[in-house]
Amino acid sequence: SFEELNNIDIQIHHMALNYMFNRFKISKQLIDKQQFFDVGCNSGSFVKSLGAFNIKNNIHCFEPHPVLSKKTKEVYPYIKMNEFCLSNNNNELVLNVPTWSVGLSSVIERPVFTSLHDKGQEINKLTVQCKTVEEYCEKNDIKNIFFMKIDVEGAEKLVLDGASNMLKNKKIIGGLFEVGETLKDANTSESEIC
Repeated sequence: SFEELNNIDIQIHHMALNYMFNRFKISKQLIDKQQFFDVGCNSGSFVKSLGAFNIKNNIHCFEPHPVLSKKTKEVYPYIKMNEFCLSNNNNELVLNVPTWSVGLSSVIERPVFTSLHDKGQEINKLTVQCKTVEEYCEKNDIKNIFFMKIDVEGAEKLVLDGASNMLKNKKIIGGLFEVGETLKDANTSESEIC
């Protein structure tokens, strides 16, 4: 359910944000001016974590799933919801969306989709628009990103490749991304990304 998805990884998000705020000793006035990116927003658990710190400004969410993005925007009307993917190009990709397991949606063809399909779950294919982090930031006059949460089920490297100059120039201060089987499914690893 949406409520279950909205509570995923809350503790991890909270710890990461707490670390960043303490590490950089950022005041409430400065926090309000920072940019936060939630890439693979799903149902907004990272937005919920930001809310625990009373952060409701400059939250840029990226969720191409039409139902999840609309519902998340309803629950958190103060976010900037972008119904497209962040990737390493400005083209289109196919998003694989399991009917009953939308949290596993990915632009990567993952083996889990075959397993789910074999158990009777339909895997819907949605063609989605992509942009790079850098193109989005340029278009929206964003010079720095304080924190970027990325949870895109194996496509993390694609997102970071689309931010390569910003990363090289230290324009993205901190972030968090998922590691594990999803990266293996995408033929990459955390060591290749970091």
